[in-house]
Parts: sequence; structure tokens; C-alpha cells
Amino acid sequence: GSLVMLGAGFAGEAGLAPALPAFIIGMAGWIYMIYELYMGEGKAAVSTASPAVNSAYNAMMLIIVVGWSIYPAGYVAGYLMGGEGVYASNLNLIYNLADFINKILFGLIIWHVAVKESSHSH
Repeated sequence: GSLVMLGAGFAGEAGLAPALPAFIIGMAGWIYMIYELYMGEGKAAVSTASPAVNSAYNAMMLIIVVGWSIYPAGYVAGYLMGGEGVYASNLNLIYNLADFINKILFGLIIWHVAVKESSHSH
């Protein structure tokens, strides 16, 4: 799902594919990921894990749903609403901000679980 989302987004932004179909394909990949996390194998696998892992899983689901929503919002504004000229310079700022927030939070969640799990194993 992630590869479909990123590949379609890249194709649309790079002009390798028409912007709207690329957006729809990318969104389908993202929705598939969200479905798998909330309803699929991921949810089943984490149900038997420790409370720390469950907490991290829930936090990561929030990042994937809320944090990642910045990317399609930027894509819509920049590529589907005709804002390329004014918006292009801001698009990098928005994507970089999203990367900054999402990747740091992701790292902090992993660190938090590692600390919790290691304190329980001693």
C-alpha cells in the first residue's frame, strides 16, 4: 500500500501520469493500508502483544491516518487545484514539515516501546 501510494504520488508530481488518476491510485493505496491496520492482519497480530506494543500500534495508526493526510492535502492543493505556480515553493515546505513531524514521532514511539519493554524484562 505504501509503495502504491508513494509511486502514484511521485508519478503525478513528476508528470509521468495525469495528476487526478495518480491521486486516486495513491489514495487507494493509503486507504488499503488504513483498512489493513484497523481491520486486517496487523490488528489481529497486535492483539496478543504487550500493552506497550499495543499503545505504540495505536499511536502509529494515528500517524498514518492523521500525519500522512498532509501529503494528499498538499498534492490536491498543488496539482489538482491549479496552484503549481504559487504553491510549488510551499509544497516542499509542507512535505518537509510532514516528514519532520511523522518521522520524529515514529522514532519516538519506537524508542518509547523499547524503553517500556526493556524495563519489563528485567
